[in-house]
Amino acid sequence: MSKFTDIEIFEILKKAIANRFLEENSAQSENISDWKGQEITSFQDDLFNKTKSTVSEKWFYTYFKSDFKKLPRIDMLNLLAQYCGYKNWAHFLNVQKIEHFETDKPKTDSIIEEKIELVSSDIDTIDHDENIEQKVKIKEVEKNKKTNFKLRTASMVAFVVILLTVIATSVYFAFFSQREYEFCFVDADRQTAVTNSVEITILRDGFTPLYLSTKTGCIKFKSETDTIKMFVSSPYYKQDTFKVNLHQYNQPEKLLLEPDDYKIMLYYYSNSAKDLKQRIDKLNQMIADNALIYQVYDNDFFGVEILSKQQYINLVTIPTTSLKNFSLIESENKNGKIVKLKFKIQQDENDK
Repeated sequence: MSKFTDIEIFEILKKAIANRFLEENSAQSENISDWKGQEITSFQDDLFNKTKSTVSEKWFYTYFKSDFKKLPRIDMLNLLAQYCGYKNWAHFLNVQKIEHFETDKPKTDSIIEEKIELVSSDIDTIDHDENIEQKVKIKEVEKNKKTNFKLRTASMVAFVVILLTVIATSVYFAFFSQREYEFCFVDADRQTAVTNSVEITILRDGFTPLYLSTKTGCIKFKSETDTIKMFVSSPYYKQDTFKVNLHQYNQPEKLLLEPDDYKIMLYYYSNSAKDLKQRIDKLNQMIADNALIYQVYDNDFFGVEILSKQQYINLVTIPTTSLKNFSLIESENKNGKIVKLKFKIQQDENDK
């Protein structure tokens, strides 16, 4: 077999990488050197999903889009070979030698020249033409045996690679389709569990959105995908979005929520402050005179009632036991004042 240069070897690997990527993804060009932007990002994600490691954008440009003087480090070559379905770089080289064996077979003229050279070299010691022909046949048989051995080896290697790929894929999907994940929400300032109502929307590729809620601070769910997006909202915390890679999941996973201090103050002065005068003064300062204030009811007679600012302050500053069930649903502030407020006072079972 003729010796390949480093550039020729790496070009074969680049084609194999592009083919592997295009099996499950799309790109404007089949040539990896033409990829850019989102195509490079998608390749980095796909490489990580299949090998648990990836390459930087700078590395991509250095070795895939530019001329290089020497091959990358052996650990990077092993990583890219594994992405294409090989055990490592050495395995990739061995398979390439087998696949290119047919292209390197000697031509008919070369075989004839070899026989002539053999006859010429042995003419002084072999007296009979029959011995010469016999020796040529022996050499041809030996070559055929080597060729058949290499072909059998190539078939065996291909079978093993396919078998390992099928097993790995089956284990991967079985592992992720059966796992249950738990996430707990924590106050970023106080490092305590969030015990107020939390609404969660989970987006998963290929599935309808999953809607969950909790008042204990934790949720549990199952997922067959390894990357999800979580949209989280709570009356007393800022809305947030989390992109979670379940490959890195540690049970249970903690997610920090940034408290909305203005909403927490409103809750405190609506039902917690002990000084009545202080409660009235603070609420007057926080709420705009023309604020839209809604009280939500759970019964069949009233759905929503609109209150004035003064009616709201009177309601939450009159000392009644029902205030312990005060629940803020939504608030909106502008220029340092609350301009919209929606709340509910849950009715006790004994009051029904």
